Amino acid sequence: MISSLDASLNAIQSHFTRLQASANNIANLNTDGYKGKRVTINQGPTGTPTASVSTDTNPGSSRMELNQEGKLVEVEMSNVDLATEYVKTMESTQAIKANLKIAQTADELLGDIIDTLA
Repeated sequence: MISSLDASLNAIQSHFTRLQASANNIANLNTDGYKGKRVTINQGPTGTPTASVSTDTNPGSSRMELNQEGKLVEVEMSNVDLATEYVKTMESTQAIKANLKIAQTADELLGDIIDTLA
C-alpha cells in the first residue's frame, strides 16, 4: 500500500518536472539559439518513476538577418516545437490527475485499515 502511494507521488513529481520544462520551452520559443529541455521519465532503482532533464541538441531552423554592420548573417532560431510542447503539457496534466486519484484512494484505504485495526 505504501509503495503504491510512493510510486504515485514520485510520478506526480516527475510529471511536474516535465510540466516545468515544457513551460520553460514555451516561454523561450522565440529566443534565438535556445535549445529546448527534454525530460525523460524512467523507472528508478526502487521501481518508482524518476525524471531526468537533458538539453535537446538538435539545431533549430535558421533565418537570414541583417546585423548592426548591415551584413547578412545566418541566425539559428529555437529548436522548440509549440505543438509538441502542448501535447507534452496535456499528457503530464492528465498523468498528474490520475496519480493524484491513486494517492487519494491509497490514503482512503490506509485510513480504513487503521480504523479497522483500532
